[in-house]
Amino acid sequence: MPEIHADGYSPTIKKRALSRKLVAARKEVGLTTTDVCNQLGWSPSKLNYIEKAKWIEPNSDAVADLCEVYGIEEDDRDALIRLAREARQRSWWTRYNDVFQNEFPGFESAASSVRTFQNTFLPGLLQTAGYIEAVTIAAGIEDPAEIKRHVSARLERQKILARADNPCQLHAVVDENAVIRVGSTKVRQSQLLHLLEAAEYPHVTLQVVSTEVGPYRGAGESFTYLGFNDPAERDIVYLETTVDGRLLEEKGELRRYMDRFDRLCTVALSPEATRTYLSEQVEMAT
Repeated sequence: MPEIHADGYSPTIKKRALSRKLVAARKEVGLTTTDVCNQLGWSPSKLNYIEKAKWIEPNSDAVADLCEVYGIEEDDRDALIRLAREARQRSWWTRYNDVFQNEFPGFESAASSVRTFQNTFLPGLLQTAGYIEAVTIAAGIEDPAEIKRHVSARLERQKILARADNPCQLHAVVDENAVIRVGSTKVRQSQLLHLLEAAEYPHVTLQVVSTEVGPYRGAGESFTYLGFNDPAERDIVYLETTVDGRLLEEKGELRRYMDRFDRLCTVALSPEATRTYLSEQVEMAT
């Protein structure tokens, strides 16, 4: 049985790795999901939640039962049960389940690279506390304690850019309209300076799509493409809407969004020209 390389990843990634491994084991012995449910007396929804990595906290007993059905023994069985226990560990974002409506922070925290296109708001990984507060208030949240939690949670996300070992590689393409509507003079100046500083980091690439280009190829909804170093991990595209968020991971979907991101890079200002643009904006804000 192929080894699972999940060391160092977030519990969210470990849960997905566990589910993927269990699906592969079932197929290897030629069983259908109906066969498994009949043998274990499970409902189809229970096995579906396991195989789709939708279970909230992976259950070691359930994993042990599946191992018995699939004929997985000794070291391989112990490895899967250990992975289930590790996948139950609570990470920082679980303290903010009122802020984050899905497991995107868990996937993001394990990503080796992030490519994002934003046309309304600045990328979350590059937002200042003042900007986050302004956006949160604009979303209709008025309670000071709740606003503080949103700020704290979103700043915590940004720590992936400051990791001592292998900081996340960020490439952000931002429509100029998102830069223009940053907000009040105080917030704007601080946010622009932060963008300019971040753009100098060796692991951050920032490009702005100027309004002067008019309509451009690749325009549309914002999206974030998460890449992982582990070849066993499939990349993810995250689409955030006003209703919910969607995680896409089919190969065709990934390819389409990667092609779209490449097109956006070609119409955007170069990283050097973007830094010049931001410098000019900072001067105008002072």
